[in-house]
Amino acid sequence: MWLSQAGYRSEYIGKFLNGYSRELYQDSPKGWDHVDALIDPWMYNFNTPVFSANGETPVLYRGYHQTDVIRAKAISRLQYLTESQDKPFYLTIAPVSPHVQIAGLLPVPLARHVNTHKNLTAPQGKAFNPEQDLTDGKPSWLKNLDRLNDTQIDRIDLHYRRRIQALLGVDEIVHDVVEFLETKDLLDNTYIVFSSDNGFHLGQHRVTAGKTLPYIADTNVPFIVRGPNVPHGKTSKLPGAHLDLAPTFLDIACVDKSDLPVFLDGRSLLEDWHHPHNSTGLNHTGLINIEFWGQSVVEAPTQKGNPNNSYKALRAVGEKSSWLFTKWCTGETELYNTLDDPSEVINLAYKANNPNKYTQRLIHRLNALLLVTKSCERDNCRNPWTVLQSSHEDDYPESGEIFSSLETAMQKKYDSFFAGLPNVNFKECLKVQVADNEEPFLPPSSRSLGNASRKHIDYYTTPSKPAQKGVSPNKVNQGTKSQRNTTLAEMLKTARNLTSLELGTTSSLSVDDDESRSDKLLSLGS
Repeated sequence: MWLSQAGYRSEYIGKFLNGYSRELYQDSPKGWDHVDALIDPWMYNFNTPVFSANGETPVLYRGYHQTDVIRAKAISRLQYLTESQDKPFYLTIAPVSPHVQIAGLLPVPLARHVNTHKNLTAPQGKAFNPEQDLTDGKPSWLKNLDRLNDTQIDRIDLHYRRRIQALLGVDEIVHDVVEFLETKDLLDNTYIVFSSDNGFHLGQHRVTAGKTLPYIADTNVPFIVRGPNVPHGKTSKLPGAHLDLAPTFLDIACVDKSDLPVFLDGRSLLEDWHHPHNSTGLNHTGLINIEFWGQSVVEAPTQKGNPNNSYKALRAVGEKSSWLFTKWCTGETELYNTLDDPSEVINLAYKANNPNKYTQRLIHRLNALLLVTKSCERDNCRNPWTVLQSSHEDDYPESGEIFSSLETAMQKKYDSFFAGLPNVNFKECLKVQVADNEEPFLPPSSRSLGNASRKHIDYYTTPSKPAQKGVSPNKVNQGTKSQRNTTLAEMLKTARNLTSLELGTTSSLSVDDDESRSDKLLSLGS
């Protein structure tokens, strides 16, 4: 909506959100000029690609792999955006690969990639299947995990290979998008941002597979940018988070800061992209909040999740010091020196590790920062030090002292102030965020949890009307070599609308057979 106001055309292809389903597709996502989204319950079935364009009847692309359909749709939309309309454009391309299928089944690569990387095994660093003395220092359910056995490790290796194979199809999407823009002479005037919604662990900390932990494997995502004034081949250590993307994209669109939505908590990263070795970003902006509520998700059949997996975490990222600090709903604390211990296996807050005075003082500072960031909004998120500085001035009005970084805050003269602040705390482990369960708040006004800028969704009920007929997947895995460059127009020849029985909208028996095409196939256009 904000890009539209800035004169852009905005479009979306692929996975939109879990829960965007055959029961809800007609309520098309708002604000987009064009949305062609995957539909539940087929979203994670790679050989049953079902999409709904702009809330129209969902279409099954029989005989094709989902990743190939997304590739073809992306190129089709780029043709429209570059040849049939004049606005600058924003396009999200969201493949599901390399996600697992429903019930933890392994990802399904395109058929042309299933025989690649046959001997590849998962990386086994220090965090992989650690010894008992390291596991003892873990919190909650993690400290009770048994070491992984050979069968589980074999499954991890297979899962890793399947992920790499599945990503080859994503590589092809990237290749074709870049090649298309280059042929249109638009590549040098286009920002391409490649990222992911989460990381993924495979065997780290004795957990077979998943993404719901605060550690680096889960929370660090790939992030690659190509575009105007972005230097080639450079690697940046400047920290950022997903909440920084919206202000960055609006900055690219030349939206004035005074016109930005007031409730944005992030900051534009554009200047950092242009100057990736600028060290100023490692000051107050080197603080990243990570939170999770609810049961851990284990995406493998040999382990179960655990309900006690709610936590508040803070990454303090800097060139001279770098930390991961976590408070769990069980009351346990974790602290890792991520410069000296990048695998995050030695919990400095664990009693058996005998935390020294410096560690205890550091915990007080990180607790204070987490106290702010766990419920911050707007400028308080962009620079939580201002909240702490203000609180310090209230307690010590005559001091005139200023701290604006972890380095300056570690001075001993601030010990009493930071030690006197309340601890981040949960009353109990819940699956959702409840203000009463997460007191105290700093500043006290942050207890509203941003509700002034969002609507309550307590009225929402998930539809549960069953379909009267299933949709069978492709009989064999698709994505053959011959389908590598198949166009959307060619795919439409075997595509068909889903029937009312398949959508659960009627009990009528007068419907098309699952293998036939509807005569009223949705026209997607180019």
